[in-house]
Amino acid sequence: MDAWILNLDADLELAAGLGYAPRKSVQDAMKHHAIALAKAVVREEDVIVDDATPVGSAHGFVGRAFCPTPRALAMLRRAGAAVEAHPSFDVLRRVNARAFCQELGTTLRGASFDRDLAQARAKIDSTPPMGIGWRVKRSFGFAGRGQRVVRSGEDVAFLKTWIDEGGVQIEPNVEIVREYAMHGMLAKDGTSSLGVLVTQTCDASGAWLSSERAKSAEVERAMVDQMDLVGRALHDAGYFGPFAIDAFEYRDADEVRLQPRSEINARYTMGFSTGFAVVSRP
Repeated sequence: MDAWILNLDADLELAAGLGYAPRKSVQDAMKHHAIALAKAVVREEDVIVDDATPVGSAHGFVGRAFCPTPRALAMLRRAGAAVEAHPSFDVLRRVNARAFCQELGTTLRGASFDRDLAQARAKIDSTPPMGIGWRVKRSFGFAGRGQRVVRSGEDVAFLKTWIDEGGVQIEPNVEIVREYAMHGMLAKDGTSSLGVLVTQTCDASGAWLSSERAKSAEVERAMVDQMDLVGRALHDAGYFGPFAIDAFEYRDADEVRLQPRSEINARYTMGFSTGFAVVSRP
């Protein structure tokens, strides 16, 4: 039996560091998605832990979290659950930051992770190789939060704050045609089990709506290669547990191209239960 904490705001805690406490607006915004996630991962015999869970009421349960952040672990232990093995907070912060994904190599022409304010401003003032304007992303983000599309000459006063948080991902703001994801589970010894290719439907802000099984041999091959690369990098960084990568097809002039690794999520995701249908691969 498992005791789950569905801390969908984990990326906010990763950004804020120790001592994080969610705002009521964040908690309210998570409720709908938490209900959907609970239906997918929480079994009838499991329990869900939150701030209102009585002390010790989850004794005898294995404590599991959407992402094992310090706040999530503290709540599970307060409830009496025996927390499953998990990576350190430092490892979680490193591998979920956008810089980690960019360090594995650029997979979208013109994209970069910038920690220098002057350099970031200069890039935004330049002409992107494709798309309209630049999409600027905070070091940590989820559900489309922490992103802005800007063009040369526009107000970028927010940039210093985002740089001070650890840097920003700057990439061409392209027209996305279709979004994909692939999920896996990484063991402590570095071996991984991979799920199936799924398409993702998101709303206008980038928040997840649904995931469905996809059939595209070409896209799947490209993403399996990226999953292998990411799995090795995560293991080298000290991470183990669930992980996923996002990808998308985009329009470049008259062609549709694949961006095979737009983001790494070293945690569970909303689409994990759909995507992690284990398949045999040579």
